[in-house]
Amino acid sequence: MEQKPTSSFAAAVMPGIYLGVALIVFRLILFLLDVEMESYLNWTIYVVLAIGLYLGIINFRDKHRGGLISYGNAFGAGFAIGLFASLIMGIFTYFFVEYIDTSLVGQVMIKAEEGMLAQNPDMTDEQLDQALSMVKIFSSPVMMAVLGFVYNLVISVIFSLIIAIFAKREDRSIA
Repeated sequence: MEQKPTSSFAAAVMPGIYLGVALIVFRLILFLLDVEMESYLNWTIYVVLAIGLYLGIINFRDKHRGGLISYGNAFGAGFAIGLFASLIMGIFTYFFVEYIDTSLVGQVMIKAEEGMLAQNPDMTDEQLDQALSMVKIFSSPVMMAVLGFVYNLVISVIFSLIIAIFAKREDRSIA
């Protein structure tokens, strides 16, 4: 009797958790080195994300699909891995902003104010206050966690679409 292949969603739980933990460790390293606000270093997290997704998809292909996987199944595995990793990162972001780096919201507000004044130096105090009130809404720990989850998931989807091209391996034998 032939065994039914494992669903990509069920098989993605552990790789997603591992990827989420790897992303958390990377973020904490950036925080401890006090370089998390350096934009060029923040881009390196995408390398960690891409490698984690690639390894997770390849693991799913080789261990749960017998070495063969379609583009759609490879993308589905990448999406599910990214979903779990993004969920873990979202939860971590909330706790990080709320309890670990409580000054982050203030730093975001200062950068936003500087950016607004640089873009529009003639901005009145009333306009600036109104714009900063909107920034403050989106800078709360809950909103940062939700937006971080959505952002990480979107990036994971984009990477999964690309990685699935290289990870797919279809059966080309004639039955």
